[in-house]
Amino acid sequence: MSAATAPVRRGRPSTGARDRILEAAIEVLKSDGYAGLTIAKVADCSGESKPLVAYHFGSKQGLVQAAGRSIAEMITNEVLDTVDGATTVETVIRGVDAGVERVLDDDERVARLYFDLAAVSVVEPEVRRTIAEVNERWREVLISLLVEASDGLPRARARVLTVMVIAGMQGMTLERIERGATTERKRARELFIRSAVAAAA
Repeated sequence: MSAATAPVRRGRPSTGARDRILEAAIEVLKSDGYAGLTIAKVADCSGESKPLVAYHFGSKQGLVQAAGRSIAEMITNEVLDTVDGATTVETVIRGVDAGVERVLDDDERVARLYFDLAAVSVVEPEVRRTIAEVNERWREVLISLLVEASDGLPRARARVLTVMVIAGMQGMTLERIERGATTERKRARELFIRSAVAAAA
């Protein structure tokens, strides 16, 4: 389509307000948790008005849904970057472990936020849907990596191993939040990786 026949775009160009609001919502969630998130705080943090926050996200639940997806995408990309080049089931599992550690090293509040939202999801249906969507996306990524490895698993077995790996990573993450990156935890991570690899064999 030539420039002469291209449809004319109407309305104002994007100002970046939506992205600023989303970044502010994530920061408020990381610092104050779900209970402390308000549209007023997000507006103040983003430098935008409360009506504009409501225009883009509708409500607190809309902010949480968008923030949850954004954080999940960030974690997934970080882990995929770490796993890049992995060719075996073992290197995939080790890459996932290393990727989660990198996320924790960068900002441990991200993990705290995940567990906060997971706890809230027990009583908040909309948050539950967001957490379920995030978890399913992460499961599918890990299943694909395990199936596509050179010693890859049948999809049904990969799904089972994925449950084990995710549960183990969550446990190790909670241990780090509670007690820090201890020597015992480092040894436990290695023991868990070996156990997961043995289970896949």
